[in-house]
Amino acid sequence: MKQNQGFALIELLIAIAILGILAGMIIPVISAAKTKSQQIVCANNLRQMYLALEQYANDNNGLLPCSNNSSSSEDGTKECVAEVWFKAVDRYLINSQLSTQRTVISQEERLLKVKQDPVFDTVASSNQDTTRTIKMNQSLIPDSECQRSIENIPSPTLTVLLFDGNMYNSSGNYSNAVANKFEGSYGSVAQRHSKAANILFTDGHVERIQNGNTNGTTNAGWPNRQAGLGLIWDPDDPDLP
Repeated sequence: MKQNQGFALIELLIAIAILGILAGMIIPVISAAKTKSQQIVCANNLRQMYLALEQYANDNNGLLPCSNNSSSSEDGTKECVAEVWFKAVDRYLINSQLSTQRTVISQEERLLKVKQDPVFDTVASSNQDTTRTIKMNQSLIPDSECQRSIENIPSPTLTVLLFDGNMYNSSGNYSNAVANKFEGSYGSVAQRHSKAANILFTDGHVERIQNGNTNGTTNAGWPNRQAGLGLIWDPDDPDLP
């Protein structure tokens, strides 16, 4: 009698079980690699924006651009005519960081790729024009001023310039009122990189920092300013907890 060369049921079940185990091992590794890649892209984008802000300051007597698009200072005593930072960096990014890139996608799309965290790709196209996944530290500029000199910040290695910012409400749904903001403070940090956030400091270096246990999927930000590292949000009052 000719022997049956096919798989027996038990052999098929064993093979399926092995494949399931392998998938369970490989999928988390792939997911972790993707998450790490997104964090690296975000950090590189922040570094490129620092170079653009530095060039802007060089062209404007050392002054940084405005942190928001208001026509007056926070206390209303001064008229603001400078550009908001999110738009002020464009010409410098176009002239330097983007000049050697391929032109398959439009200039506007390339700018957005640099000025945003990779999470921006998950935002509906109808909301992308009003979404800022990276925000500027609103406490950097005094309430009575529109701009601040990057040269007179006393502790640049500890002072926050740009950071991963929230775009969700307390229920975890996209919120245009949150995403639309150009600026924010420690309470609007989004820890979207494995429960940590990328922070760009005023000396140009970037750190991935965890402060609390949030994961960037709601509007819950950091519980405190210093993150156990002595970070500074307000250069004029650096010891705020």
